[in-house]
Amino acid sequence: MRLLERVKNGDEKALEKFVHLNLGKVYNFSFSLLKSREEAEEVSQDVFVKFWSNREKLDLNLSVDNLLFRIAKNLTLNKIRDNLKHKNGLELSDDLLIRNSTMEEVLFKEMESTLLKAIEGLPPRRKLIFKMSRLEGLSNKEISEQLNISVNTVEGQIRKAIKTIHAYSDSISI
Repeated sequence: MRLLERVKNGDEKALEKFVHLNLGKVYNFSFSLLKSREEAEEVSQDVFVKFWSNREKLDLNLSVDNLLFRIAKNLTLNKIRDNLKHKNGLELSDDLLIRNSTMEEVLFKEMESTLLKAIEGLPPRRKLIFKMSRLEGLSNKEISEQLNISVNTVEGQIRKAIKTIHAYSDSISI
């Protein structure tokens, strides 16, 4: 059984392994915006708590990285808003909320651009398989039937694509 399936089924040992594999990138992402180790650690823990508490809703066919970064982005931006509220002792003005929304949009576009660059750098066949899976939402079986290859080949190509994308995003420190 795959690691994510085990997490979805409530296996706490699988969760520990999943956290171990993903904590670094979630922490680095949060730290890059918060510039505080303590707050980045807190947000990172909260990301995995939220992930765990919603594990039953996890769609194993979707990108877990996208989900983790979406949770991390939202929790990090909430932390930034809370810090600003606390620092000023006031509710955020509409102007500041608009600026934060703009920052969210810029951050999302930057992440999206990085992802697209990484995808474009994949070998042609791997890129096709990855796009069919992650962007078009086709199942591994559907991809294997359309391309006349085995499901194992599809899974292997997706794994390699994800590994390459991770390495690319880590190298440029999103």
